[in-house]
Amino acid sequence: MLFSRSDGIVVDNVSPMRRMMPYILRSRNESCVYFEQKLDLTETLPYLHALNQRLGRTAEHEINLFHLILAAAARVFQERPDLNRFVSGGTLYQRRHIELSFALKKVHSDKGALTTTKLRCTGDESIVDVAERTQQAISVGRSNKQNQSDKEMAVLTRLPGPLLRLIMWLQRGLDAWNLLPKALTEPDPLYASLFFANLGSIGIDSAYHHLFEYGTISFFAVIGRIGKLPFVDGHGGLQTRPGVSIKYTFDERITDGYYCARSLDLLAGYIEHPSRLDTQARTDHVSHSAE
Repeated sequence: MLFSRSDGIVVDNVSPMRRMMPYILRSRNESCVYFEQKLDLTETLPYLHALNQRLGRTAEHEINLFHLILAAAARVFQERPDLNRFVSGGTLYQRRHIELSFALKKVHSDKGALTTTKLRCTGDESIVDVAERTQQAISVGRSNKQNQSDKEMAVLTRLPGPLLRLIMWLQRGLDAWNLLPKALTEPDPLYASLFFANLGSIGIDSAYHHLFEYGTISFFAVIGRIGKLPFVDGHGGLQTRPGVSIKYTFDERITDGYYCARSLDLLAGYIEHPSRLDTQARTDHVSHSAE
């Protein structure tokens, strides 16, 4: 490319096969792989309950499973950087930041408007840090204040259909040639590392979701409701324990399945044993202080 991107750096040290894949598989949904992960929350839920009690959190401001999943995902993207890539214009890029997007309803009703938000993380944040930032973002999202994406869509959807299609065609072309201004991509929730849909928050099971051709998101994760799930114990017996299902959609052009599978194992470890996030965060802090 003749121009650099504000959100990514070209990845050069990849195999010819990896470099060729965006030309064989031209779109995200042509390239997607689906995977379901069932997580055992036997240790997780008591940990969150104890954490909220220790911090004196009320039900309105409690730290919940979604906050833990966000913190764990940010940590995994930090430790497994090949996940934090995207394809644009047939070129593979390493994302400059870890950014997690999610959707929320302004009001929990059939007619409640849907909006989106995005968090930029370092991967070193604690569960408490992520929870506070998420709660703040949700409060802003549910207020009467519109974010930039909402404002842009409100303007664009007033245009005639043919003109709107032309604008979107130009947007895709400018993005492919790295000519789209940073002012448009930086606040856009569809330019992010991963998009979450927390269906569990409205009492629905997880579902597989498509990837967006618009933007740069290479992962979509749908979180289901907490319930009783079957798990096989160490002796081959079947036990029913509290659990949750997360279904992922993944653009396989960015890295291979083995790397992705090992990364999901790491994510499961952080969610099922959340004290590891605190321990690792303290270790990282001591390490940085020593430097």
